[in-house]
Amino acid sequence: MSEQAPVKKYSVFLPKTDFPMKADLPQREPKRLERWKAEGLYARIEAKRKADNAAGTGKGREVLHDGPPYANGAIHMGHALNKILKDVVVKSRWMEGYESPYVPGWDCHGLPIEHAVEKDLGPKRREVSRAEFLQKCRAYAQKWIDTQRTAFQRLGVLGAWEQPYVTMDPRYEAETVRHLAKLFESGSVTRKLKVVHWSYGARTALAEAEVEYADKTSPAITVAFPVADAAAKHMELPTPLFLPIWTTTPWTLPSNLAVAMHPDLEYAVVRADGRHYIVAVTLREDFAKKLGMPLHTVEIRKGKEFQTLVARHPWIDRDSPVLLGDHVTADTGTGLVHTAPDHGVDDFNLAHHLGLLQLVGPDGKFLPAVNDPELEGKNIFECNPLVVERLRHIGALLHEESLTHSYPHCWRTKTPILFRATEQWFITMDSELAGKGRSLRELGIEGVEGTQWIPAQGQNRIHAMIAGRPDWCISRQRAWGTPITVLRCEACGEPLVADSIFEKAAAAIELGGIEAWSELPVEDLMPAGARCRCGSTVFQKETDILDVWIDSGVSASVVCESHPELNRADYSQFIYLEGSDQHRGWFHSSLLFNLAATGTKPYKQVVTHGFVLDGKGQKMSKSLGNVITPEEILKTLGADILRWWAASSDYSEDIRISKEILDRSADAYRKTRNTLRFLLGALADFDPARDVVAPADLAPLDRWVLDAFGRMAREVRDAYTRFEFLRATQALLSFCQLELSGRYFEIIKDRLYCDALNSPRRRSCRQACWELAQGLCTLLAPVMSFTADEAWEQIPGCSGSVHEQRFPQGNGTAADPRWEKLWVVREAVQAAMEPHRAAKTIGTSLDAAVEITLNPAEWDLLDGLGESLDDLLVVSSLARTADSGAAAPVVAVTTHQGTKCPRCWNRKGGHGTGEDAGLCARCATVVAG
Repeated sequence: MSEQAPVKKYSVFLPKTDFPMKADLPQREPKRLERWKAEGLYARIEAKRKADNAAGTGKGREVLHDGPPYANGAIHMGHALNKILKDVVVKSRWMEGYESPYVPGWDCHGLPIEHAVEKDLGPKRREVSRAEFLQKCRAYAQKWIDTQRTAFQRLGVLGAWEQPYVTMDPRYEAETVRHLAKLFESGSVTRKLKVVHWSYGARTALAEAEVEYADKTSPAITVAFPVADAAAKHMELPTPLFLPIWTTTPWTLPSNLAVAMHPDLEYAVVRADGRHYIVAVTLREDFAKKLGMPLHTVEIRKGKEFQTLVARHPWIDRDSPVLLGDHVTADTGTGLVHTAPDHGVDDFNLAHHLGLLQLVGPDGKFLPAVNDPELEGKNIFECNPLVVERLRHIGALLHEESLTHSYPHCWRTKTPILFRATEQWFITMDSELAGKGRSLRELGIEGVEGTQWIPAQGQNRIHAMIAGRPDWCISRQRAWGTPITVLRCEACGEPLVADSIFEKAAAAIELGGIEAWSELPVEDLMPAGARCRCGSTVFQKETDILDVWIDSGVSASVVCESHPELNRADYSQFIYLEGSDQHRGWFHSSLLFNLAATGTKPYKQVVTHGFVLDGKGQKMSKSLGNVITPEEILKTLGADILRWWAASSDYSEDIRISKEILDRSADAYRKTRNTLRFLLGALADFDPARDVVAPADLAPLDRWVLDAFGRMAREVRDAYTRFEFLRATQALLSFCQLELSGRYFEIIKDRLYCDALNSPRRRSCRQACWELAQGLCTLLAPVMSFTADEAWEQIPGCSGSVHEQRFPQGNGTAADPRWEKLWVVREAVQAAMEPHRAAKTIGTSLDAAVEITLNPAEWDLLDGLGESLDDLLVVSSLARTADSGAAAPVVAVTTHQGTKCPRCWNRKGGHGTGEDAGLCARCATVVAG
């Protein structure tokens, strides 16, 4: 048997690139990050944008102000989401041509750090001086600042990391004091006795923003307050008579001073088992069920007719008079409300004229003033069963059940809060501010309405909060925080407020930090001739500190005044971007504090995102074992895949993350990376100085793809501008998958690999690939920051970093109907080939002979493309039929019988000579050359 001659192998111009298929992000990204740092990339970008503005080619300034994370612990997925979204904003603004300095910040004062340091010190806390304790708090915060800074940079976030703003910086603390002086000057700060949220876990008052709600099970009891027979008969009421109240806080009963009724509600006097009760008419049936017996209605009166009635406390020798209040409802209970002015806002407003008993201490335990050995020294919530049992024993307990309800808790210590009447400092919401002619509430609502909220429903949320919020309690009874730098009269407690006191305190704090306040002699602070209204000349320094929301709330103004990259013109023009919980937090405090201190709101746009949940929509927690950390994602997948997840999520709602979700992000990343790799491979040996093709000389297919890219670029830029990052990533991924990988690349492979090196159409498509590679890298850079920069380096003729570039403008011309028709036909052809592929009667599309039926007008459209339809459909031959009745393409596919070219695999072979006889005409010419 004779040996078969070997098949001759022909060379083709396959793509070559140093841009690897395997991303290897966990190893590559840290190296690129070190390069960015070493090259001073952030400063270089900002310098370039500043120069553009100076030359008149820039777009001005767009500045995102960083809401400071708390310097306590490693970053979690919420941190990562937030910082990545902010970085997308900043980078997209750079690439639009704006100066967009990013100054990161940290919030450092407050209870969690105090608690952590106290826990570390243990019993030694009592031996540590205040100054030493504050220094330990500083060191603790700095440790976590350093840890978080490294983690945020690893995410690819560029910014002024060596010049952040830090609320514990002495200069920042001093500026906070100076802004506090402006608050006092505007008349918006007052000290008064009022019921406030009180955390016994933290032993301090809380602001609204520091209260969170969680389910709590409480005893719900109905208690009978007896009315003296003489008092009942005086009002012509039957005896024995009782006023039944309903409460979920039995521990507040020792502080009861009154019973409240609504003046206009109808109340029934009812009889049951020889006793009489007064109950809201609409609640009679419910009350009868609680008593477990039928009721007989004796008479009905309006609440106002009981105004002079006086009951007695169930076990304490004390009157409990009826007071009329509009806050009383007949939704639950009995329509009669137990009133303890020490422990309720409505109670205080209604009955504080009766006095305050002050039976509960700052630790949430009953004080000796309770005059009850069974309760004294015990936590109030531990006393609930004791009070219930006492009521049962004396026969005053009418009904008892358990109620699970949403109850306020301290957001730091997670302990249930109590309402407690104390003297605190408040920013008033409804008093007219000096020189502003309006109240802070009015200014706040106006500020909300003058801001763009994204998503738009955020406006309604914060509008309702400001419209209904009480005065803002800004004092805290702690140590680690900015002091309230005023003096108070030792005799009567009246505050002494003066500009000179604030400035002396600020000057000292700027040099020595907040520790300096406790060391300042009172005599050095007092203005000459200072005297209290009570006549005393003896004053002491205030020991309360400021609510930490003031620290962060003042940040916009302080940073504009003090940071070298910002200026006063940036104030009021900031972009804020934080989680949706900041409607009641930083968005709220920034708005109100700045309006009170400066009369101007700090931001023009506020963007909010949801919380990060697990794949099932549950909150992440160690107990559930569903926690995913940024650190583990960075070690296994890399930052760019995490960045793609963040940018491609609908952040207007809560966002889910899981291994499966991250796998989908990794798949999208791979498809996009492979697109870049194909473009770079097509540019092997491309020299812009030699190989550039003029726009007029581009092949029709290449003009189409660049037009399609322009439309996509316009949409992506618009999406970035509108903070619609999901739309941006969808447009980019769709373009890579459909227009490029699914259409353009499939068509140009033949001319790239098999045409002569300098053929016009090969040069034309390489020109298009060059422009596409540059454009895609820049559009992807805000999201895939490491990968886009890596790919940028591989593009011939490109220098510097991709992050220094500008977005392609993209004229976005309307889609050409001729090309739209081609893609419809192409899809029909591909669908018709599938059965043949499955049956293995054809391999590639080049093995097919295709017959297409269209109406004549459609053939005219396709003939106007200026390209071979065989090439555009990637088939070896095409037979056409015209049918004026054809509503859609009709495609018939058969196996092509022509000679297969051994070089390009087209079934147009047999045009060569000699040993190259099997080649098609094009390949024969190329090989001969």
